[in-house]
Amino acid sequence: MGVIAIAALVLNGGFSGILLTNDPFYKRKDIASIPLARLLAVVYIVYSLIMAVPISILGRALLQWKPWAKTGGMFLAAVNMLFFPIGTAVGLYALWVLNDEATEFLFENAPAGGAKR
Repeated sequence: MGVIAIAALVLNGGFSGILLTNDPFYKRKDIASIPLARLLAVVYIVYSLIMAVPISILGRALLQWKPWAKTGGMFLAAVNMLFFPIGTAVGLYALWVLNDEATEFLFENAPAGGAKR
């Protein structure tokens, strides 16, 4: 999500390119003159960039079988469902996997030092 958000920013010329505030044909003076779709795109990009950090930290913790990572993973999976439609599918899958009996067994019998790569 974070990589896609950064790519969208770069390809559109940053936030001013997405909001069309640098449009030479029409100078936008206030937020009310910006199209709603563009405002929602900026909200989606900012939300993606903010959520990329805790998702990365949690993914690393899950790879190391940290006991708190399962609960945090369920919380972030539920929050990730706001990213319709892909985030919803990924969030549902993450909740399904983290609530599985095999996952319970893996977390209870995790190696003492975590997963070594």
